Amino acid sequence: MKKLRILLILCLTLAVTLPAASANSWNLNGQLLAMVEQIHDYDEYTGLVSDYNRKAATTHTILTSRYHNQLVAVDEVKDGWKDAIFSTTAVYQPSELDETGYPKITRTKSGFELAYPDIDERYYFELQHNNEGKTFYTLMEAQMGDVKVERIAEYIYQVTQGEESAVWPVGITLGSFNIHNMPKRGVEDVRRFNEANEGLQYLAYLYPQVVSGQTSGKKSYAVYSAPDTSSYRAAKGKASVSTGDDYNLYLTVGDWSLIEYRVSLRTSRFGWAQLGNHGDETTEDLVRVPMLTAYDTYLTDDPNVSEYHQAELPAGTKLTALSHPSGWAYIYVEATVDGKITRGFVPQRDVVFDDVELPDEEAKIVGSWQFDGGSEIWYWYLRLDADGRFYTSDIAGAQPYHGTWSVVQTLEDSNLYWSGKARVPTIVLRCTDGMTYRYGMAFDDEVEIADGVFCKSLSFLNSEGGGGFSPYGTYDEYGNLDVDENGNLNVKQLDITDEKFPYSYWYRGQEEGNG
Repeated sequence: MKKLRILLILCLTLAVTLPAASANSWNLNGQLLAMVEQIHDYDEYTGLVSDYNRKAATTHTILTSRYHNQLVAVDEVKDGWKDAIFSTTAVYQPSELDETGYPKITRTKSGFELAYPDIDERYYFELQHNNEGKTFYTLMEAQMGDVKVERIAEYIYQVTQGEESAVWPVGITLGSFNIHNMPKRGVEDVRRFNEANEGLQYLAYLYPQVVSGQTSGKKSYAVYSAPDTSSYRAAKGKASVSTGDDYNLYLTVGDWSLIEYRVSLRTSRFGWAQLGNHGDETTEDLVRVPMLTAYDTYLTDDPNVSEYHQAELPAGTKLTALSHPSGWAYIYVEATVDGKITRGFVPQRDVVFDDVELPDEEAKIVGSWQFDGGSEIWYWYLRLDADGRFYTSDIAGAQPYHGTWSVVQTLEDSNLYWSGKARVPTIVLRCTDGMTYRYGMAFDDEVEIADGVFCKSLSFLNSEGGGGFSPYGTYDEYGNLDVDENGNLNVKQLDITDEKFPYSYWYRGQEEGNG
């Protein structure tokens, strides 16, 4: 009897002193444990790593199953799942752990750090709240081998590798973070990110509209990779969606709709289904721009969850860029895979524009230019040299070096610029700070700007409008025509300096509140 009493006391002591994690299969504590217990989505999961502290208001953990890792961040000040952030793309998956090693999560004063020590990667997130009090985490710093990423302003990161650096104008929260597609190759990755983002124009963004599942009259629809029944169909040719389930609607073309729907906790799918016309609820703004894969890469129909490789694409594969999500990691493309039209998402850092240069068009615009009206989509003064270098600023006089330029072909059905289907070439401006801008370019060799006064005219076009330029010297500092005693324009050349331009047009827009 005495032995039984001692054993009972020992068991009670262990129950009190052992951490709560040992009492559940998830190795979780606190509110996160209570949340997981309420549903059955995570019955087959365990806790891989966590920074739980019973005195802290937040918890960050990675839940793992045989095939799936998911990072969960919870602000316990608020109410459970409503303030939990879930991300599969923020962590490496179980199939990759032999290469990446196991992760570590470390609580910091203002957030947490996610690290993979075996491959020398770390990512620091800071906890913030928006005006509505909703929790989100912003990526503040990252280090991937010799590549460093630092947030230097809102929506601006500086990416550094050795002595090279580039600005990266993007906002990255834990919800949009993608560990696979960070610029791990360094500055050149950032340049490809920037050029794709600017070159496809903002109208090509894909924004979702949530459609709730029907409670009655539910139907099942076949889902194809493209709005064509002969295109690739996932799930061994059986992919389908039920209108009884919620889905995201992105756009409608005729009776076809581009949707994203959940297949399971660890898989979702983008595809096209003939759901009928949704009226004015969506747009039909797709672009068509030739691109190439710069590296061996992949195509996925699930960029937001599993990132499953539907197809492997070798370097040099021809693509047609159609759009890009509101995030930053992927672009939406069309390719031919095994003889079938296939649409999906390709990592943005892995693609380049398949440009055809137009030297005759370049020769027309060599010289110095000044802004004369329209949208201010570029600086006021610009010098384009025949050697492919350009100089620019908002101040007349000697211009600092800004980068290199070229003029390339634009497909007639590209849908890039506000001029519609007009065949205008594209001017490409590659800046020293890592930014690249692509504008439609309209040129006229002779425009009458006053009675009997003619000059050349250059315009830059984007998806909203355009801005015009006249040869430098056409107008004086007060906006009056600058002519000599014979009535000829005092056209002249802008001087240049060896100084590099300190920041891009994008920066200027942010500083002036116009970004």
